[in-house]
Amino acid sequence: MTAEVAYQFRNAHEELERAMADYLAISRGSHLYADVEAHAAAEEKAWERMMTLRDRADAAAAV
Repeated sequence: MTAEVAYQFRNAHEELERAMADYLAISRGSHLYADVEAHAAAEEKAWERMMTLRDRADAAAAV
């Protein structure tokens, strides 16, 4: 099972809230990664996911 199917969201705003929480957890948890590069890669991936979901939430709100 992947994280993408581990939970379901009712709307785009809830999904964005989860992505924001995930990003903050990764950003604050640098000590949990093996090295700076691994943390930077995880943080970048979480940021990109959060920005994608923000755009999706904005589009859903505009409808």
